Amino acid sequence: MASNRFGASSLHQRDPRSALFENYTGDRNRNQSHSPAPGGPNGGYGYGYTGATGSGAMNGGAGPGFRPATPNSKGQYSDAVLSELENQNDAQVEGISAKVKMLKDITLAIGDEIRDSSKLTDTMNDSFDNTRLRLRGTMNRMLRMAEKTGVGWRVWLGFFGAVCVLFWYVWLF
Repeated sequence: MASNRFGASSLHQRDPRSALFENYTGDRNRNQSHSPAPGGPNGGYGYGYTGATGSGAMNGGAGPGFRPATPNSKGQYSDAVLSELENQNDAQVEGISAKVKMLKDITLAIGDEIRDSSKLTDTMNDSFDNTRLRLRGTMNRMLRMAEKTGVGWRVWLGFFGAVCVLFWYVWLF
């Protein structure tokens, strides 16, 4: 039995509805039933069954006052048990549907973000390409100017380096 694997702790059981069939052994040759008679005080199907403790509260848990769902001698479950199971399934389906919708919304938001980032990347790429072309043109014009004046490109490079060092010195001090 799975509950013995975890000892006395009930932390492994997240939902008390999963304990619905925990005492079912599959033995069809039982002589007695744990269910009250159908004419009992609460319909006799174990939902709100007062039992020996007399709690009778319908708290939805597997605590005292609730019996496990057991089939009759033919292996059939009562309509109340099947209806409760169907209600539980419907609730679980609604929960899963809500989670799927949330995941879909997140996925759509991720897709929008990716498209926006791609547009921004393309725009930046175009800007850098335009800047590269402008710098290339400026460098070519400077080299032509240096050739016309008779001053070599190394002298101009030294001059611009000295200006950069001067700006750096003024900026720091």
